[in-house]
Amino acid sequence: MSEQVAKHGKSLIQNSKRNRQLSEEENWLVHEQVCYALLDTGDIDEAKEIVEKLSLRFPKSLRVFLLQGALCECCEDYGKAQEVYERILQENEAHQGAMKRQCCVAKAQGDTEKAIGMLKKYLDVFMTDVEAWEELASLYLSMQMTKQAAFCYEEAILIQPQNPTNHLKYADLLYVLSNASTLHLLHQAIGYYSVVLDLTNGTSVHAKYGVLSCCDAIKSQGRGASAKLTEDEEKLLSKVSRELTTSYEERSPQLAVHLKATGITTTT
Repeated sequence: MSEQVAKHGKSLIQNSKRNRQLSEEENWLVHEQVCYALLDTGDIDEAKEIVEKLSLRFPKSLRVFLLQGALCECCEDYGKAQEVYERILQENEAHQGAMKRQCCVAKAQGDTEKAIGMLKKYLDVFMTDVEAWEELASLYLSMQMTKQAAFCYEEAILIQPQNPTNHLKYADLLYVLSNASTLHLLHQAIGYYSVVLDLTNGTSVHAKYGVLSCCDAIKSQGRGASAKLTEDEEKLLSKVSRELTTSYEERSPQLAVHLKATGITTTT
């Protein structure tokens, strides 16, 4: 997407005839969006020209300051970027963009603990930002703090319950956290994998393998009654096994043989 915006946006900016068809507000908005696209694609020189143009036109704009900070980040001048963001926050202590960029600066500098602290502070203010919860989960996982990451995915799911991605990540995490004494986590994970299958119309192969893995773990790690699946779980296991086997037999018989050899599917 950024490549397309950068390519066509530059063309629009440089074409004076087409540019005149835009209102002044639209024109500068295009400059801003094209600049971010150029930074995303690493075209620093072109981005710098636009930042300079915007800085001349809007010398006191916090949005332009934010662009200046992003440009500094791309040039790996993190100290200067931090100064820019602190300047923005002096004028608006709850500036969403500046707070998020400060987290990015800390992450880019390899200071994960600082990035986590900043992101937690940011989420105290902007608690419905799903992307921020996802990023915080990722940072926690990089520190092997799985329980904290699980909490982040729970928050993300509450905010966007129709997004299958976070259901899937949370289910994976529950599976990782489980052991012989916490089999209830595997049952929970199956529930979340089932939600993913509902939200994706049964197309998520990842979720199907998640169901197989959880069911296999319950049967192998459990003792007595704890090694048994519920009736609904047994039905889901049979359904998933059947769908994966049929799919592989039609498209790749070798994979079907391999799947059967793992012993995690059921023929019931």
